[in-house]
Amino acid sequence: MSPLLIPGLLQTSDYARSIIGAGGVPDNEVEMRVRVRLGRREILTRQDRPTELLAIIGEGALRRLVGGPTVLSEQLHALRRDAALPNVHIHVVPFTAGWSPDLEGLFDVLIFNDARDPIVHTENRRSSLFFHEPEDVEAYRTAVDIVMDAALSPEQSTGLITKIINGMESP
Repeated sequence: MSPLLIPGLLQTSDYARSIIGAGGVPDNEVEMRVRVRLGRREILTRQDRPTELLAIIGEGALRRLVGGPTVLSEQLHALRRDAALPNVHIHVVPFTAGWSPDLEGLFDVLIFNDARDPIVHTENRRSSLFFHEPEDVEAYRTAVDIVMDAALSPEQSTGLITKIINGMESP
């Protein structure tokens, strides 16, 4: 769940570079971190069992001019292409939704295809944290359910992304 930024797995290189570069990362590390982030995308497009991704994105992430208008426009075009992948499901939480748990911050619920139990990953500027305890994981899964009730469908989300792109590109 990503209320303010496009999720890392869906970021373009310029969008990722803008975020990483603004985060106080030394210049000599920025490109390496961008390459690592983009390398992770392979799990979405590999031929053998691509990873399923449910991305819940706040409308603010679609409108915030990270990197400037050109970078954001390219990012939104890429997001729309990613939404067409059969294993990528994008749901936008519109501004009109009011309060929901997505406003509490970024987190990922990781569900595995093997015997491992789900875990939750949260991160901030200085660190990341993993929750393994079942009651913690369940609290985050409940938050996802609540947010999904407020989120747009994948089709509506793609429509909103297209509307924002058209608004940015029209004179």
